[in-house]
Amino acid sequence: MDLLKEISFTLTKTKAGKISAIAVKENYSISELIDLTFHKDDAIAFRAAWILEYIEVYFPARFLPHFESFNKIYSNQKNHSCQRHFTKIMMHFTSKKAPEIYQNALRDIDLESIVETTFSWLIDSKTPVAVKVNCLDILFDLSDKFDWIKDELKAQTEFLLRDGSAAMQSRGRKILGRLEN
Repeated sequence: MDLLKEISFTLTKTKAGKISAIAVKENYSISELIDLTFHKDDAIAFRAAWILEYIEVYFPARFLPHFESFNKIYSNQKNHSCQRHFTKIMMHFTSKKAPEIYQNALRDIDLESIVETTFSWLIDSKTPVAVKVNCLDILFDLSDKFDWIKDELKAQTEFLLRDGSAAMQSRGRKILGRLEN
C-alpha cells in the first residue's frame, strides 16, 4: 500500500480505520507516518495524524514503541488539525484510566515539555476549541505531577469560559468541578 497515495484523497471514518489496519498489517513504518503529520499539504498531514490516532487506539502495541519519538515532536506540530489528533493521543496516555503500559511509557518522557506545549496551545487564541478542550483534559490529568498546574489551569479555564463555545462551556465546567474535588 502506498500510504501517501491513499491519504491524498478525502477520508471517511470507515476508510481511516481500514487504512490504519492495512498499515499495521503491512508493517508500515510508524516513524514515516509521524513524519507525514508534518507534510507541507495540510490535508495530507491531517489525514496522517488521523491514521496515527487510529493506530494508537486500535493497535497500541504498534504505536507504543514510537511514543517517545512522538513525544519529542509533539511540541513541533503547528497544524491545528493535527494538534487535535496529537492531543487525543496524549489524552489517552495521561488519562487516570490509561492502561498500565501507557502509564509506564508516560513515566519515561519529558512531561514538562508536554505541559508547556499543551498550555501554549490552550492559551493561543488561534487554537480551535476541539484542541483546547483536549488540552484541558491533558493538563488536568498531569496536575498531580506539577503542583502549579491546578491554579494556572483553573485561571485559564475560567478565562476561556467567559465567551467560550458550547463545547468549551461543557468541558470547562467539568474541569473546574474536578479541580474543586
